[in-house]
Amino acid sequence: MNPAEMFSEVMRWARLGLNMLEQVRIPPTPARFTVAYMHQTGQMADLSMALNRLIAHDKLSGQAVDEIYDQFFGRFIEEAELRDASQRIERTVTDVVDCIAAASDSAEHYGSVLSDFVGSSEIYNDADLGKAAAAVLDETRLMAAANRRLEERLQMSSRDIELLRQHLERLEREASLDALTGIANRKSFDTALRAAIVHANNESRPLTLLMVDIDHFKQFNDLHGHLLGDQVLKLVAHNMIKCIKGQDIAARYGGEEFGVILPSTDLDDGVTVADNIRRYVAAKQLVNRKTGRTLGQITLSIGAAEYRPGETAAALVNRADEALYLAKESGRNRVVSETELSTA
Repeated sequence: MNPAEMFSEVMRWARLGLNMLEQVRIPPTPARFTVAYMHQTGQMADLSMALNRLIAHDKLSGQAVDEIYDQFFGRFIEEAELRDASQRIERTVTDVVDCIAAASDSAEHYGSVLSDFVGSSEIYNDADLGKAAAAVLDETRLMAAANRRLEERLQMSSRDIELLRQHLERLEREASLDALTGIANRKSFDTALRAAIVHANNESRPLTLLMVDIDHFKQFNDLHGHLLGDQVLKLVAHNMIKCIKGQDIAARYGGEEFGVILPSTDLDDGVTVADNIRRYVAAKQLVNRKTGRTLGQITLSIGAAEYRPGETAAALVNRADEALYLAKESGRNRVVSETELSTA
């Protein structure tokens, strides 16, 4: 493809991406345009799969596209921060090495001065001996000052390295947790699911996946506002954590949807866990703390699927997702197992 053809193709993808956002009335921020553009190019299959899933279930929104951007492109921001931290560590270490080298040179020079003094003291007269002793005393003062500077620099470097360590720990936490709910984020979910599949294959153990969606969440947001909507997300995440244990992982999959990975758990037991989550959340009454007004109960629809040896993570998610949407179509506030898909 020559440059003119390439330019024409790129412009076509750009227009298609903008048109897609315009059709669903999503303001085209740079991040959202990036997602739409890459979807049109077909260069990122996982990104297109995530976007098509939202479109198929009529859940495409600005927030959802933003979350896809964070999932697929957020790592570049993290890598930039990690490179910056690495460079700061390198500079700190270099400074310390330079200080130690300077102190080593000072110590070597001081040792040489002492050696000359000791070797020549026997031939000095009193006047010369006094001058030599004064010179040694001056060198001693210089050596002490150099040691103090080294100690101060090492203490400063130690503080710098401790701050960098804390910074890296923060980056690690932020990279793995959802900022709003405090549970695992989508990136952690994807990583954990792949690891759980490897374990299930290696140990011949069952693995069940739950896909969880808050019923009528959009209407709740429209009626009560996003601040209370955020409280609902936190409530659901908090109560999901109470219903799982051990190696189980609950994650915010995106928007009002969550995923629960249940290693070493077969489908029947997974359905039991899912129903416990559903009942536990439904038993809670949501209250507006400012007004004291009861806003009613929050209900969940949950789909459950068990891993089949050899299948991909995407296939497992898709099957649990199909069960989830059957639960919604069947009236919501219920758990549907993948076994019900063939009879639906």
